[in-house]
Amino acid sequence: MKYKLVLPLILLVATITSGCNSKQATTAASPTTPTAYDTVLGDSRFERIRLDPDLNGYRVESGNLVGPSGVTGAMVVVKGPDNALTAFIDSDAKRGMLQTDAAGKSTFVPDIDLPFLPDDAIAQRQQSGASGGGSTSQAVNYIDALVGFTTKALAAREVDPKAFALGQLEWVNLSLRNSLVTNIELRLAGIRISEDDIPVTTAGLATWQRELNAQRSHYLHDINVGFSVGGDAAGWAYRPGNSSVNSIQGTSPFKHEMGHNVGGGHCYPNAGDNYKHGYNAGGGFTTNLCGNSRPYYSTPEVRVDGKVIGDARTADMARLWREQAGRLSGYSPEFDGVRLIYVSNQPETSAVVASVSGRPRIGVVALSSEVGPTSLTYGGPGMTTLTVKLMGEDEVARSVNLRAMRQMSNCPRTTMNSTVVCHPDADGGPVKLIIGYSVLDNSELPRGWYNGTLTLEARNDTDPNWTAPILVSLAVLR
Repeated sequence: MKYKLVLPLILLVATITSGCNSKQATTAASPTTPTAYDTVLGDSRFERIRLDPDLNGYRVESGNLVGPSGVTGAMVVVKGPDNALTAFIDSDAKRGMLQTDAAGKSTFVPDIDLPFLPDDAIAQRQQSGASGGGSTSQAVNYIDALVGFTTKALAAREVDPKAFALGQLEWVNLSLRNSLVTNIELRLAGIRISEDDIPVTTAGLATWQRELNAQRSHYLHDINVGFSVGGDAAGWAYRPGNSSVNSIQGTSPFKHEMGHNVGGGHCYPNAGDNYKHGYNAGGGFTTNLCGNSRPYYSTPEVRVDGKVIGDARTADMARLWREQAGRLSGYSPEFDGVRLIYVSNQPETSAVVASVSGRPRIGVVALSSEVGPTSLTYGGPGMTTLTVKLMGEDEVARSVNLRAMRQMSNCPRTTMNSTVVCHPDADGGPVKLIIGYSVLDNSELPRGWYNGTLTLEARNDTDPNWTAPILVSLAVLR
């Protein structure tokens, strides 16, 4: 089980409703400023619930859409390091994805109307290796996701894979926070790009599970999430389980399929005479699994717009999430370090690997001389070449050259393993690792996608007992 005693930044407010035992879920509205997505929201306003300011250079925010009659839907917004914006909108009036490029040009593409089949969940016994146990404490249980895309899916939606993956995981996190489940959170562990045609079918589900399960020792992830095109449904998932295949043509099918992974069924009594269902609260308000019109998991503990959104006997997915937290976060051991996720549609990506007071002399080293430098040096400006074995579509591991640099606070970039502090009076600050890829460094590499991981380590030249492991997820296109 992976957890830390850290409470997430949430602006969710629960107040006791007079004369009722359930809680009223409300949101604290963010200041209203003109945005690129205002024109597609109509009469609804965006009330932010969460903002993650820096996920490897990406910013993720999410919240509900509220109109004159109450909650009309929700939106997840992902801003990339180049200021390109991807907004996932799911409301009564609009359902689709708004993309704004770095130059400010916006395009809205509505979802393709895909069905959730009556039986899109395949019964599966709990896999070996997953720990059990529920979660009732305030410690956050982190569920790490390895997300796969087919090249057909990326071509059909024309999206930044990392922005899309972060947005899809945030749909689940928003749904959990809306339902007052504040101690479970999905995180991105890595991205893989497949050139195979893996459709949204039961066979496609089995393929994604087989291919991503095989990578668990490398990515240290818990759940397998595939995004594809074609097939016969919006998504398929194992119930209970840790794998799903989802159509990339939908804004938020994954939050539905993830509910199946937890063990839930559609509307009562789809999964039997029990509480493991979504809920239809009436008036067009339906939760994930049973209608999917609002980003909530069913719970009798929450009221929205005067409606209780669950039933203790027939629809309490919030309870099921808490009971399954240990299993879902227990497929891999906790990675106690820094994750850096790089897809080569971006020139580079970065992550803070240390933030130490004083004047730390921190650099990053490889664990093998075949990959890169294994010791620190008092070097200056420059770039480090890393050579890592990545797997191509032909399942042959080939050497791929990467560019790596280190930057401390606002100092100039240096070689990765440098410990230089640029100013004698500098007092700490964040130390960043920067990873990039160029086809110019890989001219002899056959064309195609290459996937894999790389383990590095941050070290402090003034404190030999201090180290910080770094796990890099790589998906690069030659």
